[in-house]
Amino acid sequence: MSDSSGDLADRVALDARLERKTVLGVLQKFEIPLVTAAALPRPLRLDRVRLVGERSVDPIGPFDQEFAFSTGTTAFVADNFKGKSSLLELITWCVRGSRRGDLQAIIRSWLSQVECDAYVAGRHLGYRLELSEGQLVRGRVLTGPSAESLRGGPGAPGVSEILSVSDEEAYADGVSALMLDLLNLDRIESASSQSADGKARHGWPAYFGAIYLPAGGDRALLGEVMMGGLPGRLLQVFLDLPSAAQLTKVKAIRDSRRASARADSDDAVRLIALQISQRTEAAEVLEQRQLRLAELADDNPEPASKVAERVQQLSAQLVQAEARKRDAQRTFDAAHDQRQDDERQVNNLRESAAARALFHALDPQACPRCEAPVTRERKAAEKNDSHCSVCTTPVAVDADDEDLRRQVLAEASERTEASRKAERAARRLLTEAERAVTQTGEDLRSAELQLGAAEKALQSSERATLTAEIARLEGFLSALTLPTLVADSPRDDIDAVLDSAAKILEADGVEASRSLFEALNAEILDLAKRFGIKDLSEVKIDRGARLKIIKPGGPPEYFKYQSPGERLRLRIAVAIALLRVGNKFGIATHPGLLMIDSPKAEEVQDIDASALFSALSELTQETPGLQILVTTVDEPLVRRVLDDDKIFAPAEPGGPLW
Repeated sequence: MSDSSGDLADRVALDARLERKTVLGVLQKFEIPLVTAAALPRPLRLDRVRLVGERSVDPIGPFDQEFAFSTGTTAFVADNFKGKSSLLELITWCVRGSRRGDLQAIIRSWLSQVECDAYVAGRHLGYRLELSEGQLVRGRVLTGPSAESLRGGPGAPGVSEILSVSDEEAYADGVSALMLDLLNLDRIESASSQSADGKARHGWPAYFGAIYLPAGGDRALLGEVMMGGLPGRLLQVFLDLPSAAQLTKVKAIRDSRRASARADSDDAVRLIALQISQRTEAAEVLEQRQLRLAELADDNPEPASKVAERVQQLSAQLVQAEARKRDAQRTFDAAHDQRQDDERQVNNLRESAAARALFHALDPQACPRCEAPVTRERKAAEKNDSHCSVCTTPVAVDADDEDLRRQVLAEASERTEASRKAERAARRLLTEAERAVTQTGEDLRSAELQLGAAEKALQSSERATLTAEIARLEGFLSALTLPTLVADSPRDDIDAVLDSAAKILEADGVEASRSLFEALNAEILDLAKRFGIKDLSEVKIDRGARLKIIKPGGPPEYFKYQSPGERLRLRIAVAIALLRVGNKFGIATHPGLLMIDSPKAEEVQDIDASALFSALSELTQETPGLQILVTTVDEPLVRRVLDDDKIFAPAEPGGPLW
């Protein structure tokens, strides 16, 4: 445990073995306070919301709806898509300063005015939004002596305007700064590699994530952002842990410096990697150019004239091969036709009795005596009229001459088989001729490519270009020297001061917060059981807002591994426990406002939802200043738990809330 006597500068000087003057210089440079005062109370309570506009869907028409709140649990009850969630989103836009992405454009398009009155750390504030076509055209914040006075606007007695802007971004910035100031909250800094100075700064919207609780499926215990240790920072702020603000700032500065140093080192590594890549690429290109130049400078390449002679020879061979192919094609065509004629003759003999008696089925082309040609007409007469195709004399056919028929048909069949063999031989010759044409053509194309390369090699301009490029690459490689990584710089006085300050402030916080965390764990356990999580034996939350869950007979598990319904109930338990512990120890803590959208959506059994609503109602009665706004579709459930003046429901069943 560190010695708590003396201010922070004395204690750091002793721990870091530095002079007080040196330590003061570092603390002043980074505006780190030597002492911190206890935070003032930061209550936040909603009084009234008014929505004015015109609906474009059923029920179509103008509306002017007002909701008035008090402390305790208030429920908004309506069917899905009837305005419950959008009401919470509009409250968020007013009080948070910036709207969330869950507020639909069509909802914004209906609105012309949004008014929200709240009590913030002892002051009555009125948030006023004026919209046109879904866009903010004017945003104002009023302050007055009472909630009622704010309704009269800036002209009412005691009411003044402390913020007036004409665009959404300016309204967000103005409200964020105002709320941080009124609630005595500092911007939370964390290290980030995404910003120029290595720091991420979180303002009022980050705190608001502990007011409008995320859905059960979200894994953050407090707030909406898990990066940068933000849930733990929120927990420490809400518990007003001693030195929490100092420790947060010291760690952010130290982490930012370390991130910057790592970035410088990473830049050097990336530079070396880039130069190695450039050197490798240049060497590869140089090798390619040198090989090409060697090819062009070869003393015994095949002369272009010799390649041209081979091209000429192959061209002649291709012409001859194509001529042989044409001859083979004609021979094949003739053999093919003869085979078809012979086959037709056999068919005709089988059909014509006269043909069987004539010339033993010969196919005469001329008279055997005078060599006069046998015309196609005579052959047709022989077939059709039984007239001899040679002498035209009528032929008497003996239909019973079976021996003659068989002899004539056998001779015709033999002649047909011979023509088939001739056709197959002609086909083989044609195939060989086609193959010869294809091969010769490929050889010719290859020779032509070789001739082109040989002619290109003769061009002296390519040699000159390659020579110049090789010289340039060699010069680049000789001038490119790889840098060496500089060893890590020695730890300086700033590092020593920041490390010692973080160690001392961390020890102060641990010692002072021990009783706070014991009380906080007890409250969380009790609340979680009241919310329906019965099988709990112990919970432990640490300063990083890591919640460990211990169930009978099972190993310890962290919050993020629980079911969505359990996560939601535990998240509510933590927020309420912060307020109850704050009241017990008399410290400024959670503002005391919670907004919960459709908790039953995360529940499986109605009995669990009933236990949750009953516990919330009891807790708001037990806990001074606690205000909870909750939405649900289950009207019978809330009617059993809450009084009628705590329930807002549509005028007609199934209608819109506003």
